[in-house]
Amino acid sequence: MFFDNSCRNDPRLADGRGRQVWPWIRSLILFAVVAMAALVAFVLFAFRSTPIESAKHLARVDWLPADASDVTYAKRKGFGWFTCYECSLPRVALDRLAQKEEWKLEPKNDVSSGLRLVLKLSPPTEIDSVARALFYEKRQPNGGGVTVIYDLDAARLFVHESHR
Repeated sequence: MFFDNSCRNDPRLADGRGRQVWPWIRSLILFAVVAMAALVAFVLFAFRSTPIESAKHLARVDWLPADASDVTYAKRKGFGWFTCYECSLPRVALDRLAQKEEWKLEPKNDVSSGLRLVLKLSPPTEIDSVARALFYEKRQPNGGGVTVIYDLDAARLFVHESHR
């Protein structure tokens, strides 16, 4: 090994009290290497990308109200999670869902959104616009949060939620 016993009696390597410095340094280096390996393993595990689950034009899904139909969604779990969905939903069911989720929907005209791009329902160059909408958005300091757009004319709900 790099640190051998031939220097055990060398006074230049002692800490002044007769103890050898090398075993202490070896322990410190070993601890640093183990800590770095643990940190790298944690980062690789915590920040790994999970697959995106998606489906288009489903009759219904169990995680939306029973009144929701023609559901298209994309979602990822774990670190970097997001949920994006679009569905047909009667106004009464929207009001119940908004109350449950604490969405304070406000009327808004000409709402532009790229949510359909996330769902791959629009060409990449097209940005959808809703002429008459109910709108809610809550952003976190890290950029995450929720965006809710309800198309009053088409009775379609668009939602995007993410941690970031």
